Amino acid sequence: MCNILPDVLNDVQETWGNMEETYKVDIGAVPAQPDLGPDQGWVGMTVQFVIDAFNGGSENLVFGRARFAPGQSEHQWHRHENAEEFAYITKGEGIVLDGDNEIPVKAGDVAFHKKGVWHGFRNTSATEEAEMIWGWAGASSKVTAGYELRYPTHTEDHSH
Repeated sequence: MCNILPDVLNDVQETWGNMEETYKVDIGAVPAQPDLGPDQGWVGMTVQFVIDAFNGGSENLVFGRARFAPGQSEHQWHRHENAEEFAYITKGEGIVLDGDNEIPVKAGDVAFHKKGVWHGFRNTSATEEAEMIWGWAGASSKVTAGYELRYPTHTEDHSH
């Protein structure tokens, strides 16, 4: 993993050029990541990587949106050794998993997780979708963030 960032950035440059201009995108036009599912801790949710190495050519930041269906949806306990994370709850309510704690949150709340801290999120409503805007600082993709699931069911390499 040590030298993966230069490879990722080279791929981005080949696809998008030097990206010297401002990157602008309609968040609603960004497709959900098709390769994120329960085997990687993403249960009953859709995730968009709006800005990252692949979308916008970012070198040290990921900006995304996650939507959690009513009921049993969650982003299971995980951590990333190379990235801090914030999560701004824009709709609904839920539980932020932080270390071994569960913290209730609602629309308007912001949570912050330091590098390497186990964390996650669970929608607690049986009827309402929860939505968050989230970001990683210090990495430009899931791979460079060092994403690790706390209780993996099996290992599989997903590059985003």
